Amino acid sequence: MIRFLYRNEIDDERWDRLITSSGFETVYAHAWYLDACAEHWGALVMPGYEYVMPVAFRKKFGVSYVTQPRFCQQLGVYSEKHVDIGVISKFMHALKKRFGNGSYSFNEGNLVGEEHGFTVTDNLNYTLQMLPAYEELNRSYTSNCRRNVRKAVQAGLEFSGDISIEELVHLKRRHDHKEQSDGHYRFLVSMFSELNEKGKVKPFGVKLEGNLCAGAIFAYCDKRVHYLLSVSTAEGKDKSGMFMVIDKVVQSHSGKKLLLDFEGSITLSIARFFSGFGAQPYHYQTISYNNTAGKFIRKMRNGK
Repeated sequence: MIRFLYRNEIDDERWDRLITSSGFETVYAHAWYLDACAEHWGALVMPGYEYVMPVAFRKKFGVSYVTQPRFCQQLGVYSEKHVDIGVISKFMHALKKRFGNGSYSFNEGNLVGEEHGFTVTDNLNYTLQMLPAYEELNRSYTSNCRRNVRKAVQAGLEFSGDISIEELVHLKRRHDHKEQSDGHYRFLVSMFSELNEKGKVKPFGVKLEGNLCAGAIFAYCDKRVHYLLSVSTAEGKDKSGMFMVIDKVVQSHSGKKLLLDFEGSITLSIARFFSGFGAQPYHYQTISYNNTAGKFIRKMRNGK
């Protein structure tokens, strides 16, 4: 039987231990990460935490609906066991029964089958296996990628790990490609500062003559390093600053049993940037559904 647990009913230690030991650990599913990025969250859980499925949700007009939090690309069903398509189906229907409508992204280890009442969308992500030595990883870069790394070095850019969350978000605000609300940037500072204090995220950047011109925030768990947020000034783009940032992160984590998770993008130039470092694509799936109208009709028929 699948039960829904509210946040205060979840055993954090037991939860995070299961997420870490599962075959497809990401930062997104850890309790400490969801606490920082989700307005409300709970979980669908089988007895004994055999299988768990974190669920973020919001309320509108008194109706709860499923949502994918910002900076939370994918969630899904986690277990120390193999998660087969039958288990996924059970959790999908439990989700639909609990929440009237929404959209939900599963992780790469969760195969979603065709189910009545659900729309399934395939998405692409890119990851780079960091276990090889840096020299081997560098050989897997495209010639264009290596050329841009050299360009950044020759331009006199200097890599720095001494960047504050506030400094990076301030730069993001000034050079964001689309207009965002003040609340959006306050959320970024709050979320990433909370995770930074826990030692779960780290900002890196490159400077030119002491001025930050490109940077990114990375989140860490046992199996992955996630590339979550990035920004470049016009000068940073011109001098290939982000190529230096990624190359230095690859250098510092090479030889470790980690995946550098770039997250995905539907923008061709960004996907090309990821694959230029040798990152490989993989699929993950998103479901969407809406049974709120059906519930309303049934209530009307029953005179409720």
